[in-house]
Amino acid sequence: MTIELRRVTADDWATWRPVRLAALTDAPEAFGSRLADWQDAPEARWRGRLSLPGAVDLLAIEHDRSPEQAPQRTPDPSPGRPVGMATGVPSAEDPAVAELTSMWVAPEARGHGVARRLIDAVARAMAEHGAARLELSVMPDNHRARRTYERAGFTLTDAPGDELPDGRHELVMVRELAAERTLIAYERGADRYAERTDDHRAGLVDDLLALVPTGSQVLELGSGPGRDADALEAAGLSVERTDGAAAFVDRLRAAGHDARLLDVRDDDGPRDAGGCPTPWRGPYDAVFANAVLLHVDRDDTRPVLDRARRAVRPGGVLAATVKRGDGDGWSDRKLDDPRWFTYWTEDALAAVVTAAGWRGVTVRETTRPGADERWLTATAHRPEED
Repeated sequence: MTIELRRVTADDWATWRPVRLAALTDAPEAFGSRLADWQDAPEARWRGRLSLPGAVDLLAIEHDRSPEQAPQRTPDPSPGRPVGMATGVPSAEDPAVAELTSMWVAPEARGHGVARRLIDAVARAMAEHGAARLELSVMPDNHRARRTYERAGFTLTDAPGDELPDGRHELVMVRELAAERTLIAYERGADRYAERTDDHRAGLVDDLLALVPTGSQVLELGSGPGRDADALEAAGLSVERTDGAAAFVDRLRAAGHDARLLDVRDDDGPRDAGGCPTPWRGPYDAVFANAVLLHVDRDDTRPVLDRARRAVRPGGVLAATVKRGDGDGWSDRKLDDPRWFTYWTEDALAAVVTAAGWRGVTVRETTRPGADERWLTATAHRPEED
């Protein structure tokens, strides 16, 4: 299934209308609106619905050509069949909050990662609007939707939602947008980051070279300006460059390298024969992640490490660095734009790598003399019998 996310406006009301009506028909209990309220609504009402201040309305379009990298507005849409929808709306009372509404995926398109793509696109758009968290309401007995939202990073709150006719309340879930805001900081500051990154290759390069033979295929997470990939290739390895920030991918491609977008949190959609999510591809001989996992929420780190393990062949290697410390928080060092960091101790890092199925785990401090920040390096391998 090939999906493109398309942003729509009031001028696209005739395209939006049948999708919204299909959603109200398929899952009337999941929405505050009723089919009868919208079935005969005039054009002006549909236009008004698609003109909410600051809102982002998206359609998921199934068609044959490759999807675009990001949602976009096209005055003359290419042929395709809408199979999903979602809206993000900034809060009028609190600029730090936005709401996910009108979320729906056609039954025949479920299980293919469409919901996750819609949710992630709304999260990114609302973070760009200035929101720090994304909220939604879900019916208490809609277990399938809750599982989908939990996989997409939402957690249940104690706040009661709107009261239902039977006296129960909707459940309120929230997703923090720290990762999206961090990626936005990299998008805005890619050139500045490259200028402030020295040419000296990371020590993790030497760690990996000691673990894999010449000719090994390496998946690099968070390639950034490409310094370490250049060093690995100069040493005889084959590197697939990836980054979660499109600005870095564009820089790498402009320099003549193959590079692709990869958000390490992406686990939805189909898997290959080895059980690896297809966005990760593989199998590789090693996963190289220098200063990348430090931007992953602590609760998300084990799933990311598990995906990395499944992206390498049995016996494959992990080489990664994180910042040493306790807790987590924002920092504007180097970019002058806040980024979110998760800090690790040796024992905690070793435990989470092991819990993700890696073996031979080694964690050691690798802080450079005179550095004002402390670093940890972790290496491990996927079991041969895995």
